[in-house]
This record gives sequence, C-alpha cells and structure tokens, in this order.
Amino acid sequence: MFRPLKGYKAQYHDLTLLVASDFDEFRVVIQAPGTIVQGRRQFNEAQAKEHARNMAASYLKEHEEADPVPAALEWIPFGPTEWLAWNP
Repeated sequence: MFRPLKGYKAQYHDLTLLVASDFDEFRVVIQAPGTIVQGRRQFNEAQAKEHARNMAASYLKEHEEADPVPAALEWIPFGPTEWLAWNP
C-alpha cells in the first residue's frame, strides 16, 4: 500500500537517514549505496532521530574511516512527492 508519510531525512556522506512516522511509532532506515539498513522502531521523533544517527555512526565505523556523525544533522521534512513502501 502506498500512502504519504510524515517524516524527515538527513544526508551524511553517502548515507541517507530516514525517520518516518507510521501510525503510533517511527520507523528508522539508513540507505547506503547498495544497502538498506532498517533500525528498531521508536516511539517519539527525538529518539528516532538519535537512533538513526547512532546507526549511521556504527555503519560508517564498520565500513569506512570517517569523522564522527555530528549530533546536529540537518533534518529535512519529506516532500509531497516522496513515498515509502513498507513490505512485511
């Protein structure tokens, strides 16, 4: 099912961090070239953004040498033409 979701995205190096509101929880997804990592569901926006930042830091630590992910990323709201499809 496709439906517009409220949420935010941030870019850091070649990673895209996504935080999407899904009913009463937030889903967290990290996109890297050729890879999608799904995080744990969170129950508020601040926790979801922090979880996404921590996931990105862990991913970068394992896959490449990079500077630490900054605590204050620039989170941009999803646009009206952006869609996410969740598969069970």
